[in-house]
Amino acid sequence: MQDNPFGSGGGSPPRGTNVAQVKEKIINFLKKGAGLLIIAVLLVIVGFNSIYIINSGEQAVITRFGDLISTETSTGLRFKFPFIDRVDIVNFENLYVLEFGFRSNTADGGSRNMMSDPSQYQNPVVEEAIMLTGDLNIVHADWTVIYKVNDSYNWLFRVDDPLTTLRIVSESTYRRVVASHVLDDILTDKKDVISAEIKTDLQSICNKYQLGVEIRAVELQDALAPEEVRPAFNDVSAAREEKEAKINEARKYENEKLPVANGQAVKMVNDAEGYKAQRINDALGATARYAAIEAEYAANPGIMRTRLYLEMIREVLPKVNMVYFVDESGNTLKFLPLGQGAPVLPAAQTETPAAQPAAQSATSAGNSGTATPSAAPAPAR
Repeated sequence: MQDNPFGSGGGSPPRGTNVAQVKEKIINFLKKGAGLLIIAVLLVIVGFNSIYIINSGEQAVITRFGDLISTETSTGLRFKFPFIDRVDIVNFENLYVLEFGFRSNTADGGSRNMMSDPSQYQNPVVEEAIMLTGDLNIVHADWTVIYKVNDSYNWLFRVDDPLTTLRIVSESTYRRVVASHVLDDILTDKKDVISAEIKTDLQSICNKYQLGVEIRAVELQDALAPEEVRPAFNDVSAAREEKEAKINEARKYENEKLPVANGQAVKMVNDAEGYKAQRINDALGATARYAAIEAEYAANPGIMRTRLYLEMIREVLPKVNMVYFVDESGNTLKFLPLGQGAPVLPAAQTETPAAQPAAQSATSAGNSGTATPSAAPAPAR
């Protein structure tokens, strides 16, 4: 088949050729080229419509005339029936953020990828931030909902507009939970409790609607009192912080002093228990000694009387400064100096000699009829 419609004679028709024949050959050549071009274009369209690519972290949902055929997660080049099968690819690993009360520059309709770097609060949305609390106060709160798609088919086909539905449900849940708390809870130490409560309720509603999303977190970005009363609330917050500081300081002092006091209390109890045991043991020992002496006295009263007398003298005489004897005429005589500077003999050596002067003193006192003030009386029989 010749590409040149004029034959092999070059680019001009040969002599004697009819002009009509030349036109007819040109038209036939163009028709053949157009047909080939159309076929090539159709093949390219069919080829591109028959293949799709799944990247890492993506899931492909294949439907045929609206019915679910399969879901594919294997990465790489995949094939489908052209013009019959529809493929929707959803990323189920990325985290997305719904913004309320503000819009960052990277937000698309109030939703953005968690990995993006938003600008800080450049586009406030006041109507989303104003909320009514349980004590009928107004609070300005900026917050976000972090979510991910965990069911691609439900996300694509259960709800007509899943993103708008999720936004409406999130805002409704947040306003309802905030309306059940007082303003101080939102501005101070109950933010985490409120966020956790919103997350639980929002996940329950999403499961009920079969949105196919998992709520990962609800974060309260900023909460402020109304502008008219903001200074007063700032003063309250400062006072509350000072209160917490004082409480922490008191707890620190308690932790420092209480262990020492407990240790001292335990020591005093132990000392008391030891003293108690000592006194009991001393009393028991004295009782046993008295019982032993009583038994010996009953067996040998004379010997025991003398022994007890001597033991008493040995104990008393070292404490006496002077011993005086009174004669029959009533004159006193300094007989035995036992005060300071007097030699003190060991107990074993002074037992018998000390007893003799005392006995003589007692005898002299008995003869004269006058008792010595410093001599101890003899034990009674």
